[in-house]
Amino acid sequence: MNRITKATAGLGTAAVVLIGLTGTALADTGSPAVSSASPTATPTAAPHGKSLASIQAAAAAAITKRLASLSVSINDVNNNSVITPADKTTLLATLNGDVTGLTALGVTIAGDTTAKQAASDYATIFTSYRVYALALPQVRFAAAADDMTVTVLPKLTDAQTKLAALLTGVDSGKNTPQVQAWMADLATQITAIGNETNGLSATVLADTPAQYDANHALLAPARASLGISRDDIKTARSDVSNVMKALN
Repeated sequence: MNRITKATAGLGTAAVVLIGLTGTALADTGSPAVSSASPTATPTAAPHGKSLASIQAAAAAAITKRLASLSVSINDVNNNSVITPADKTTLLATLNGDVTGLTALGVTIAGDTTAKQAASDYATIFTSYRVYALALPQVRFAAAADDMTVTVLPKLTDAQTKLAALLTGVDSGKNTPQVQAWMADLATQITAIGNETNGLSATVLADTPAQYDANHALLAPARASLGISRDDIKTARSDVSNVMKALN
């Protein structure tokens, strides 16, 4: 094994893993350990004109579905090693708060004595507890952002540092203008990813159901930033791969 081969082999997880990276950061707001599904939410319009019993039955079904999804998500968050402790605390507070609130709301609706009151309470399942529209996406977005900042960026930066050190000792036949261009682009992508994800999870986790009710595009900026970061990670991964190939 020559010196170049030994050096590139020494990059280990800093570069080789990045070349094959296909986890959260490359998925569209996905998460390696968060698998909570987001089924289509029940229409927010309360079933006006329906009987008290039918409204109560509809409410019980809607609440049960949400409680089941929240339970899965809580378990996922607890077992996710990527989400930061601070974000995990915030997420669990939101999810458990929804469980407590929806459980109490179910008791309230079951005890309503008029269809009008039941319909009004039924509507709050959606306006006060945006489980599928906000809470579960917050889990996925925070997990994706944390994966990028805590896992992917350090690996990219480590690969960049090791490749730069390696390039100082190679001849000009290896350290070509094209290699330097890839290294420059790698630096650009690392900076861009850092800027795009900086504070992203905190921003998303601060969103509330009331804010979502006022603006259904509330999560659009975060979704866009994660999508851009995902593409930048793919580009950075390609830069690392290209430099390694050029050195071997």
